[in-house]
Amino acid sequence: MAESVSWNGTSSFPILLSDLAVGLVAVGLGICLALGGLTIRLGSGYDRIGPRFFPYLVAAGLIVTGSWLAIAARKRKRTEDRHARTKWSPLVWLGGGLLLSLVLLEPAGFVLSSSVLFCLVARSFRSARFVRDAGVALLLSTLVYIAFTKGLGLVLPAGVFGWFS
Repeated sequence: MAESVSWNGTSSFPILLSDLAVGLVAVGLGICLALGGLTIRLGSGYDRIGPRFFPYLVAAGLIVTGSWLAIAARKRKRTEDRHARTKWSPLVWLGGGLLLSLVLLEPAGFVLSSSVLFCLVARSFRSARFVRDAGVALLLSTLVYIAFTKGLGLVLPAGVFGWFS
C-alpha cells in the first residue's frame, strides 16, 4: 500500500511514495551504470562505437525514465483502492525462476537453464499450458544457443548438451 505525502507540505498534488521510489531507484541505477562505464577501457582507435557506448545508452535511458517516473509521481493523484492487496505469487514464481536459472546455468547448461526460466516466468504470468510453454522454451533457448555459439562464436555453458558443441 503506497502512502502519499505532500510535495512541499501545502501542494494539492500528493506524491505516491512507491512511484517516487521506483523513479529514484532507476535514476540511481543509471548514475551507477554511467560511473561504472568510466572504468571500461577504450578499444582500439578504429572502433566506431567503442565498448562504453551501450552502458552509457542504457544509463541515459534509466536516468531519463526514472526522472520521468519521479515527475509523474508528483502529478498523479491516488486512484487505487487503499485496501488492495499485493499478489505475491507471481513475484515468487519470477524470483524463483531467476534463482533456479542461476543455479542451473553451469551444471545443466544454457538451454535447460533458460528453458526453466522461461517456464517459470510464463507461470508467473498465469499461463496454465505447461507443455506448450516447455516446448516453446526449449525451441527458443536452443535457437539462441546455436546463434550465439555457432553464429557469434561466444561460449555459453553447454551442460547436458555438451555433445552438441
